[in-house]
Amino acid sequence: MPARAIRLFIVVALLAASAVIAMARPPRAGADQVGNLTAQARSISQQLVQEELEADAYQQQYSVATAQVAEDQRAIAATQLQIKIDRQQITERTHQVERIAIASYVLNGSVSSASGASLFAENVSTVQSANEYATVTIGNLNEAVDKLHAAQRSVQGTLQVLVRQSDRDRAEQTAQATYLAQSTSTVSHMESVQAQVTGQLAEAVAQQNAVLGQAAAAAVATAQKATVQKSTVQKSGGAAPTSSPGPAVVSVTTTDPTLNPFLQCVVQAESGGDYQAVSPNGLYMGAFQFSQATWNYAARAAGLSSLVGVPPNRATKAEQDTVAVALYALDGERPWLGDRCSS
Repeated sequence: MPARAIRLFIVVALLAASAVIAMARPPRAGADQVGNLTAQARSISQQLVQEELEADAYQQQYSVATAQVAEDQRAIAATQLQIKIDRQQITERTHQVERIAIASYVLNGSVSSASGASLFAENVSTVQSANEYATVTIGNLNEAVDKLHAAQRSVQGTLQVLVRQSDRDRAEQTAQATYLAQSTSTVSHMESVQAQVTGQLAEAVAQQNAVLGQAAAAAVATAQKATVQKSTVQKSGGAAPTSSPGPAVVSVTTTDPTLNPFLQCVVQAESGGDYQAVSPNGLYMGAFQFSQATWNYAARAAGLSSLVGVPPNRATKAEQDTVAVALYALDGERPWLGDRCSS
């Protein structure tokens, strides 16, 4: 998983945990702290995503600019090579013109005197043909050299255009590198701030979880104590003792806590008192019609971590009642809003 995805996953998990805490009605000061940190973390996460997208865009633009500069350099190198080849060809053909000119001079000089002409009369036609060939050849070569010069000037003009374009592309590459560095620095700073806020949020969530756990445990203990007192009264046939008894050690998995009137109503409204009930869509289970996620959360708060992951309808009546008491202590009537028991 990429590091960016891991960071966002951590933030999302903490935001989800803080949302659960906000629903559970913690003490006001703690709620404000978690709420503020949650809002701050969410804002930073959004800004960080935007900054990272902007950094990615600058990275792409820098890559494009770098590729263009490299392409310019290849074009310049190819043009310089063509200029070198043209120069070589101009030099070679110029030398050819010089050689032919010298040969023509020699031929013209050999027939310049009358005695020479009579001496070599039998070769006059040959000399004239050679002279004419030399003249034509020199003319053709001169024309070819002129064309090469024109081509060279054209290529040199192209080279100047390429050099100017390369300079512009290099300037663009430098600008994009600056933008990328600034954007990367901003992303790094945002990541540092996000880590700090995420750490503060995690600490606040942990503190609130502890507070909520204590509240839920206290509610469960109170409900179980009421059950023990009720059982004692029924067995003795008299009123409950007026003196406060010492703390009773009760197994929350075997002692069924006393349900308040609201929860007693919920049992009947949600399932008709059927602790093995399952909703038609299979998402809600047990007498209180817990979802699995809500059950897992409330079971932890009730001190019944062993029930996490266990389908609620497979837990005992005492366990379901205990988890319901804990959830009510955490969130009141909210989990069951909409049924006839809600005020």
